[in-house]
Amino acid sequence: MILRKLAVLIAFFILSSVSLGEPAEYEKGDKIKTDPWLLRPTQFLFSQLEVDFRIKQLKALMTEDGKDAVVEFLKDHRGQVVVGPNKQLWLVDGHHRARALESLIKTDSRFKELPFYAKVIREWDELSPTEFEKAMKLGNKHGQVGEAPYVYLKDANGKTQSFKKLPKRLSSLKDFPYRGLAWMLKNEGLIEENEEIPFQEFLVAEYLQKHIKLPAKMTPKAYKKAFQEAVRVIEESEEGDFPGYKKLSKSACARILRQIQ
Repeated sequence: MILRKLAVLIAFFILSSVSLGEPAEYEKGDKIKTDPWLLRPTQFLFSQLEVDFRIKQLKALMTEDGKDAVVEFLKDHRGQVVVGPNKQLWLVDGHHRARALESLIKTDSRFKELPFYAKVIREWDELSPTEFEKAMKLGNKHGQVGEAPYVYLKDANGKTQSFKKLPKRLSSLKDFPYRGLAWMLKNEGLIEENEEIPFQEFLVAEYLQKHIKLPAKMTPKAYKKAFQEAVRVIEESEEGDFPGYKKLSKSACARILRQIQ
């Protein structure tokens, strides 16, 4: 009887682990799924404006095409993760979509069972915490300088914070409206997207922060005014001022401004 119960328990745990869809060991290139609240952020800041857009996007897709369409969309727009010590998943790309999904899981029953889909780009769980921190800052575990880092450690004041202070969950990220402005400018074609520039939108946000003063509370009206100012800042900028610089004619800038009147 004891052996039979033991066999049933073993079978249960095996089936449970299979149903989770997670590999026992991660490898670079693995396509995985996980709960978004289990992901560790690699930045302190995010854009609530972009998250709100992602939420509306996912809700519209769910309403129009159903759950299967949402799953396929999330699979087609996978996040990227680095596996750290203790198999912790560190999210290096996809913060806004993951946070949007986490919010929907909590507020919309249609999203309750949906996981976040990601791809493993580095598998560094064999590193010690100190070695892992160094590898994330350098972009490699060999101590080589010059590669793109996997963490953005600046806060809203532009001060570099300790790696150890990174939020433990997505819900602890702080809204940084300048990051939202940079995202808007990219969507309107006012900056050139360049995947070879690490944290490009944050760098554009830093540039905007030096030239535009935003109110403490950002309303739709405040974002509209800030966007108009940002367009003018870019119009007056010169090549090399900020990453993603794109020279636009005055007529093109005027057209974009008219669109948001």
